[in-house]
Amino acid sequence: MLGVCDSKTMNNKYLNINLNIMNTNLTMPESIVLSYIEGLTRKKGYCYASNKSICSALKMNDRTLYRVLTKLEDKEYIKRVTKSVGNGGKERKIYVSPDVRLVSSL
Repeated sequence: MLGVCDSKTMNNKYLNINLNIMNTNLTMPESIVLSYIEGLTRKKGYCYASNKSICSALKMNDRTLYRVLTKLEDKEYIKRVTKSVGNGGKERKIYVSPDVRLVSSL
């Protein structure tokens, strides 16, 4: 379990990192981001969180998150789908590979 402490409010927040995901070819940051995204996909089947909200939750730099998401997509753990909506807006959905769901359910 990774503990993230907000020093301003001293609230402790925790992220469960599935040990089965950690026992793959992923780095620690990749395992952390994948575990977080996998948790967010449980309700709707995809993650709709913005990079800003993921960075905030994981106390991660936006460039680091971008690199991690790219590596996860290259390794086929996730798939990002972006479509244009409205006046220049974009909507992104992150889908987790069925193989990851299988591993995380062990």
